[in-house]
Amino acid sequence: MTEDSGGGGIWGCAPAQLGELLDLVDEAVVICDRADGPVRGFNRAAARLFPGLRPGSPVSMSAAAPLARAAAQQAEHFSTAYEGRGLSGRLHTAGGLTVWLVHQVSGAQEAEAALAHEREMSAFLEETTRRLGASLHHGRTVHALVDIVIPKLADASVVVLPASGRCTHWHRAGPGDARCSGEVAVETLERAPKVADALYGLQPRPTVLRPQEMDALDEVVPGELGQGEAALVVQLTAGGVPAGALIMLRGAERARFDDADIDLAHRFAVRAGLALTTAALYSQQAHTIAVLQTSMAPEPLPSADGLRLGAAYRPAAEALRISGDFYHVAPSTAGGVTFFFGDVSGKGAEAAVVAGQVRQSMRTLAMVEREPEPLGDLRLLNDLMISAGHRFTTLVTGSARPCDDGSVQVEIASGGHLSPLVLRGDGKVAEIVCEGMLLGAVPDPSFGRTECRLDPGELMLLYSDGVTEARGGASGREIYGDERLVDALASCGGMQAPSVAERLELLTTEWLAGRPHDDISILTLQAPPRRGSVSAAARDSEGS
Repeated sequence: MTEDSGGGGIWGCAPAQLGELLDLVDEAVVICDRADGPVRGFNRAAARLFPGLRPGSPVSMSAAAPLARAAAQQAEHFSTAYEGRGLSGRLHTAGGLTVWLVHQVSGAQEAEAALAHEREMSAFLEETTRRLGASLHHGRTVHALVDIVIPKLADASVVVLPASGRCTHWHRAGPGDARCSGEVAVETLERAPKVADALYGLQPRPTVLRPQEMDALDEVVPGELGQGEAALVVQLTAGGVPAGALIMLRGAERARFDDADIDLAHRFAVRAGLALTTAALYSQQAHTIAVLQTSMAPEPLPSADGLRLGAAYRPAAEALRISGDFYHVAPSTAGGVTFFFGDVSGKGAEAAVVAGQVRQSMRTLAMVEREPEPLGDLRLLNDLMISAGHRFTTLVTGSARPCDDGSVQVEIASGGHLSPLVLRGDGKVAEIVCEGMLLGAVPDPSFGRTECRLDPGELMLLYSDGVTEARGGASGREIYGDERLVDALASCGGMQAPSVAERLELLTTEWLAGRPHDDISILTLQAPPRRGSVSAAARDSEGS
């Protein structure tokens, strides 16, 4: 409120004369005890603009809405449209009284005010787009949505989300700083047809709710606002897909929703519906990916007496954590473990799906067989892949059984996979040659089978081509290669199987230096070193 001082007029005339003088003023003058009334008096121009004014009565929404709204907002100035007129007003004090001075703006001023109003609305919508697009998390998007409309469009807002079964969730903001959420039965919402239509995407334009229509929403709408005269429901959709319904409520001190408010609410709903739909789609995709990750990720390695195991796994699409590489190790009833290790051609989701199918087929075969039949398993899997039209895959399968002398007997059958490497006790690396054809390539392939023995402390390495074909180095184009892998494995003498797998993955990752890569998988099987040996001492030192 502005205090006038210095250079003011002299009111030395009688009250009747003062009233006649004020009637000569084109500007509306309303004199009150305070900003919201009671009214002491007003001139003829004020009576024309606000015919509902009465001496002794308060400045109410029904009598003079622009004044009441400005008083509620403690505003000293306002510009608004009222009853088809553009009005501009300001608040002063004189002689301990509050004086409202209001004038009707000209056509040029109206155009300027309309332009300013449109700029304000555009800024609001731009801010809406920015805030709603700041996160793809569905819950955070909902919370931002109900907050944005306060106080620009409403004093409180409620978002009702699409039904899941016979119930749905709602989130509310306002009045003030209040925030809450809950669950409501669909039958309850259907008692308010306009809300139900908006929720199902059948209410294309915002529509005003009458107080009696709000009675059915006691669980959702605050009681002090549900009885008000101003409520608006807007459907939130994108591409014809319902994303929810937005209910906006105003208190008794604010004007009802006019055409400009309804148009702004509609423009807001378009952006909000798109943001909600996008966030919901992203959440569904994230859930699907999480399920795929859980189902396709390698299972933890088992414990086996007389045998040590290690593994490393780094998918090409690390953000998705799904890969075309796969491996599985399971305890064997005959002692030791059975295992398989493979690599589907390609990478990403398509390769991961095939890898999951191959892994499940191999596990099923292991459950129905009394004795392992590696070559027979490879042939059955080859027939399955050809009939299904899958892409190619390599696979090595076999078993590792501890012997009484502390060694481990390993039997493998290969379907086109890279030959395993063995780190011998003397520090040398040997290749276990086992030739075979790709699975899924031809109807009648030939597969190789071989055996080897791991003496105490010796280790076998199974790996995918993502290790040897990793491109990096100084140029970023040089492959890691077989020679570097052999040298890296030779440097792991005396280390335990899990540490060897971790070290080889680390060296490959350092070689890549953050560059894109293919799926990387490593599996190590080791015969425990004898106690008192150099390897055992190194192991104990490493453990310490």
